[in-house]
Order: sequence, then structure tokens, then C-alpha cells
Amino acid sequence: MGKQPIHAFLLLLFLVATASAAGDWRVRPEGVGPVRIGMTLAQIREALHGELKEDDPHSGSEDCFYVQSKQHPGTEFMILDGKLARTDVSEARIFTPEGIQVGDSEVKVRKLYGSRVKVSRHQYFDNGNYLTVLAPDRRYGIRFETDNGKVTSYYAGLARAIEYVEGCL
Repeated sequence: MGKQPIHAFLLLLFLVATASAAGDWRVRPEGVGPVRIGMTLAQIREALHGELKEDDPHSGSEDCFYVQSKQHPGTEFMILDGKLARTDVSEARIFTPEGIQVGDSEVKVRKLYGSRVKVSRHQYFDNGNYLTVLAPDRRYGIRFETDNGKVTSYYAGLARAIEYVEGCL
């Protein structure tokens, strides 16, 4: 067997493994990748096999603050009362299971989630909305922030936590 088929096979294995890993990092109301809503910081560190950094030690309080994983830029974790309450996404190429990412249109969100979308006016953007979708049990949900018809960020987790407009403030 020549080297070219072996190289092609190894490349194919790498591409399949990479695609699978990327596909697992989908932001859902109950969590993202191996991280689940309700986990403690220690459990999140273990699930991500890495260190977490607190964005700004003075940005929140002991009861509510954010941490980030270096392996997953554009994703932040809101820790509320010692446990993961929501996952915030601020960059493109981080998807929901339905395929929504930052930069997508409001029309796409409404089309994919249908009548489950509750629309409310954005508190700060004159041409913006909040598009909120609750899980059937209403304990969890996902909220998309939009401006001029485009998703600018989104967050998913406990229904009460996704209602916080200013994060931990």
C-alpha cells in the first residue's frame, strides 16, 4: 500500500473527528457540549478539562459572575448561586442545535422556532428585539438579542437567568 492512501485515510479520520467535536459544542437550553446547567465550577472545569478564568472579578458579586474557558472563545458561563445558570454566546460559528449563530437573521430564528418564539422590544436597541424560546417544561430556554434584524448575541439556560437583560448587573 502506498503512502498516498494512508495519508488520505488519516486526513479523513482527522476531518471526521474535528467535525464531530465541533458538532458536540452546540448551545442548548440545558447546556453546551459536556457542560450542563446546574454544574458547579469544579464540575465545569472537569467537564472541559481545563482552567476557567473569571472575566472581571469586580463585574458581578459572589452570587453572580461569569467565567470563560480558553478553549471556547465567544462563550461565557454565568454562575449564579454557585452553579451554572446560563451560557452566553457573543461570536459567530457557535451554533444552537437548530443551526442559529450570531449574525443570522431574525427571520431565520422565527422560521426555525416557529410559534414558540416570544418577541419583545430590546431595552437598548431602537431597532432590536429579544426572541425568547422556552423549553416545553418552561424551566429552560434560549434568548436571542437582535439589532436591525440580525442576531447580535444569544444565551441559553434557566428561564429566570435568560431574562436578565444585563447579565449579573
